[in-house]
Amino acid sequence: MTLDAMHWVWNHSQSKGNARIALLYVADQVRDSACEVRLSYPAFLGALNTPSRGTVKAAIEAAAKAGELQIVEPGAGRRAPLYRLPKAVGYARPTRGSGPDSGPQNQEGQFRSGPNFGTQDVRSGPESGPQTDDLRGRSGPETGPQNSASGPESGPPYPSTPSKQDARQPEAQQGDGYGIPDEVRPLVDSMTASGVVVRWPFRGDQWFPVIALIRKCGIPALVAYARRTADRTHIDSARYFMRGWTELPPAPAAGTPVVRHLRPVAGQSPEDRGIF
Repeated sequence: MTLDAMHWVWNHSQSKGNARIALLYVADQVRDSACEVRLSYPAFLGALNTPSRGTVKAAIEAAAKAGELQIVEPGAGRRAPLYRLPKAVGYARPTRGSGPDSGPQNQEGQFRSGPNFGTQDVRSGPESGPQTDDLRGRSGPETGPQNSASGPESGPPYPSTPSKQDARQPEAQQGDGYGIPDEVRPLVDSMTASGVVVRWPFRGDQWFPVIALIRKCGIPALVAYARRTADRTHIDSARYFMRGWTELPPAPAAGTPVVRHLRPVAGQSPEDRGIF
C-alpha cells in the first residue's frame, strides 16, 4: 500500500511545498488499504526538517484544505492523530501487459527529468525497428500488449518504479545511467569526484527521498556533509548518509544576503574590521 499511496501523491496530488512533503511522509508510513496511519507532530517535524510546529500545522491544513488529507481522529494524550489519504484509497499503480514469467508490470518505469513527457507510444507484438529512448535498456522483443498514457501527463516526472523485467537485467544493459535517475546522477558524480566512493543500493521508489533531498538542500550541501562524515569513519553505502541529510536545512533562496559575523580583535577599530 505504501508504494501505491506514494505513486498517487507523486502523480496526482496538486499540493506544493511543505504540504506535498507532508503528504509524501504520510504515504510513506501507510501500511493498510484504508490509507490511514497515526503520526505525531514530532514525526512531522523530523520529516519536514523544521523545529516550527506552526510550519507543520500550516502544511497539514493546506493538504486538508485541498481534500488530499483527512484527520480521522484528533490526538488525545499520548495517542497520535489518525490521518487518511482519502483520494489514495483503492488506488493502484498502473500496470501493463502480463507475461508467463514477469507477472503484472508497472507502467514505463524509467526515471526522466523535465516537467512533461507527453504521451507514450503504443506497441503490441514484436518490435520491428530501433527502440525509442523510453525503452532504452530493454533487450529482446516485446511479447505483450502495452497500454499508453491517456493524454499528457500532469503529475511529477517520475511515473513509477522500474518493472520486474528491467530489475532482472544486468546494470550494464540499462543504459549509461546504470539505473540511477538523471536528477540523482550529478550528486553521485560529485560525491565520487570528492573522494566519497560508496554503493548506491536504491531501487525504484527508493530514489524518491534522495531526489526530494536534492531539491530541498542542494547537491553542494549533501556532498559537504558526506565528505565530513566519510573523513571520520569508513562508509560503504550511501544509505548511511540519509538520516543526516534529512536533518540538513533547506538551501537558501536565490538572492539571500550572506551575513558574516566577525570576531572583534583587541585594539582594532570597526573600520579596520570592515564594519561601518
